[in-house]
Amino acid sequence: MTHKFADVFRWLGLFAHPDDETSASAGTMVKWIKNGNLAYVVTATGGELGTLGTGGLVVERSKLARVRESELKENLSMYGCNPPFLLGYRDQELANEDLEILSNKILDIMHLVRPDVIVTFGPSGISNHSDHIAIHKASQKAYIEYRNSFAEKEYPLLIYPSIPANVAKQYELQLSPDEKRIDIVVDIKSSIDTKIQGLRNYKSQEDAQEFAKRLEQTKTGPHGTDELFSVSPDSPKDWGSYPVIEYLRIL
Repeated sequence: MTHKFADVFRWLGLFAHPDDETSASAGTMVKWIKNGNLAYVVTATGGELGTLGTGGLVVERSKLARVRESELKENLSMYGCNPPFLLGYRDQELANEDLEILSNKILDIMHLVRPDVIVTFGPSGISNHSDHIAIHKASQKAYIEYRNSFAEKEYPLLIYPSIPANVAKQYELQLSPDEKRIDIVVDIKSSIDTKIQGLRNYKSQEDAQEFAKRLEQTKTGPHGTDELFSVSPDSPKDWGSYPVIEYLRIL
């Protein structure tokens, strides 16, 4: 199904580990794709230090990155997303990379994809994980360089998954103001079951299974089927007038 807007919009997710893209924004991405748009995901590490299986699945540490990559590709295919860009870093070593080198790799992908919307973690990475913070810093730097290369008036937008202040307090998350501000609300009622299935498909990861259970419990609540985002201060000041913002708000 195509939408009323003249252009096909392009989405680029920039994340640290397999499953980050699903936890952060799969509900929105699935609706985005089903409405005739394109989506791409960058995954920086193999998640080698994650948990070693759930239920009856037991994964050897040496094989975990391969398993998680397979889970990632299966989910992106289910969502209708393009195959992932894999940067090949090891889990918890992303912060050791030179920021210029990492941001240039991301910048090259931005030039290739030409996104209208770029989504990545905000300053705290939600969980203060060093890889999440590293991908934020590199994505922010790449975005500013990419944005400044445009001669046209409309630049792409940089957005972050956001969490309401009361929920952040409940889970003792030390978030920045940018990660608690809510600029965009996407009702994912029609795609939340796909997001839950995506989380369950990450059978190697306990966190993904726990999040899937939590979504099952809360999806019938007043805000249980919303994904929330804030617009980065690095985005253009007139971002509210952009057609893609109107589109996200009615998605």
